[in-house]
Amino acid sequence: MQFLINQLMKHTYSLALISLLLLFLSCDDEELEATVPAYLKIDEINFKVNDESVEGRSTSSNIPDAWVFVNDQLIGAFELPALIPILQTGNVNVKVRGGIFNNGLSNQRVVYPFYEFFVMDTLLEKEVIYEPKVNVFYKELTVFNTEWGREDFERGNSFLKGPNSTIGIVPTDNPQKVFEGDRSGALTLPSGTTFAESMSPNLINVPRLGTAVYLEFDYKTTHDIAISIYATDRNNIRSQFSVVNFRPTGDWKKVYVDFSRVFATLFDAQYYNIAFGMVKPSGEEGEFLIDNVKFIHF
Repeated sequence: MQFLINQLMKHTYSLALISLLLLFLSCDDEELEATVPAYLKIDEINFKVNDESVEGRSTSSNIPDAWVFVNDQLIGAFELPALIPILQTGNVNVKVRGGIFNNGLSNQRVVYPFYEFFVMDTLLEKEVIYEPKVNVFYKELTVFNTEWGREDFERGNSFLKGPNSTIGIVPTDNPQKVFEGDRSGALTLPSGTTFAESMSPNLINVPRLGTAVYLEFDYKTTHDIAISIYATDRNNIRSQFSVVNFRPTGDWKKVYVDFSRVFATLFDAQYYNIAFGMVKPSGEEGEFLIDNVKFIHF
């Protein structure tokens, strides 16, 4: 060992590296063995429905990350699929929460507040790989808004035309345009139309104190889509507030739009409408398809 240290000093290695080497060499076999982890293998996290009459039938979700807790201590957020080393072995409590891209942005990775923990009490052994089937459900406290909690277009259509639009979202049963079930919603712009907008019914009972408020939906679109809020005050003066834009996509995508901060700043409104708008060049046909809309909060 002295020879090795001398060689390290000759090559001007840092004192920190020498100290680390000495610590490693001084460890006995039992201490080294204690650092051998067990492994948690999670390929995906699936959302499941508790009550179809409230939550709808769709189990569509987009959960790219697993936030893992061991004995109530966060050990990290892991992009799926993942093989996760866990140093705590023996009898442990493992919790997993589903992580999302907030507002569809991959640089805003957060725990989705409405998904409950997946919980596993188990005995973890060193070097063993555990592969739990991780399913998540909505928390019991999740509220589907009383005025407009969800829309799947199967039995009707609650969307309205925007205040400056002659075109709105309407149901379609074209199999090439339906995400799941028998119908989806479609906002279709002919080549000579450059703008269209559709919006939710009036929303009154929405939390405005910063609590979590989200809109979930599946979509695909030929052109940019702008998500915004119309706030109408007690004098019937309407103001529009931008929330997020989504780029064109030829594949169906699931997104979670965070309205929490926006509603927290709109105390004076009499009611609100969530709007979906498209602007496109003349001469091009445009279409925005949407399904499984859920407006939820605590």
